[in-house]
Amino acid sequence: MTVSPPLDVSALRDPLGSVLLYAPTDWFDLLADGHDEEAARARCADLVNRSYPHKAIGPRQAYTDALMAWRRVLLNQGVITHGVVAVPEGEYGRAVWQISAGVVEVPAANQDVNLGEVLARRFGQELRGRQVYTESFPTEMGIGMGIISQPEVHSADRTELFPEAAKAEAGVGEGGGAGAARPLAKLGLAVCLACPPGGGRGLLVVGTCLDAEQVLAMASIVALIAGKSTFLEDPEPAEDGASS
Repeated sequence: MTVSPPLDVSALRDPLGSVLLYAPTDWFDLLADGHDEEAARARCADLVNRSYPHKAIGPRQAYTDALMAWRRVLLNQGVITHGVVAVPEGEYGRAVWQISAGVVEVPAANQDVNLGEVLARRFGQELRGRQVYTESFPTEMGIGMGIISQPEVHSADRTELFPEAAKAEAGVGEGGGAGAARPLAKLGLAVCLACPPGGGRGLLVVGTCLDAEQVLAMASIVALIAGKSTFLEDPEPAEDGASS
């Protein structure tokens, strides 16, 4: 995967200013067309038609409608990019990754801020005692924090984003304990938050993959996007010497 020079996606989030997003170019970005619905539908329809040429026109239109509905949800939630990496089965296995980025408000902090706690609060649960890996690292914005996990899907309404370490070590959830419920699926999750030490705007990048064993490879892309992206300074308002 070749990473592009920074890409200006300011048109997607005018109220929050401009983002120089350091992102791959060889993926399908569902939000690349911004709020241009016509261009987005044409691009989504082309993808669906090339992916499912054997399907009738009805199902293909339904797939396109689903992609359009999903992109509207993402845009309404403030997501600025939603890249999809889909590699068919081959020498290196099958890869299906989704990586999203959005702008979030970050409280003022210093270089020693515990960004793990910031991310934990954003996910609504504590990370202590969970099977996760966290790491702080410098970013172009100043400071950054990454989290890697392998979520377990147990039912349609129950997913453990950060499985308990004790259960994983004992084999619970993998058929290792008496009466243990085996998860329906195990995914890969990588999250990075980059922000200036003084707080303000931060970039939250989230990646998910269907194969939990690919989480480290995906996490490297997530960390690169968070680490290399920057915010542009808002232009100073023009001074007006006229009296009000």
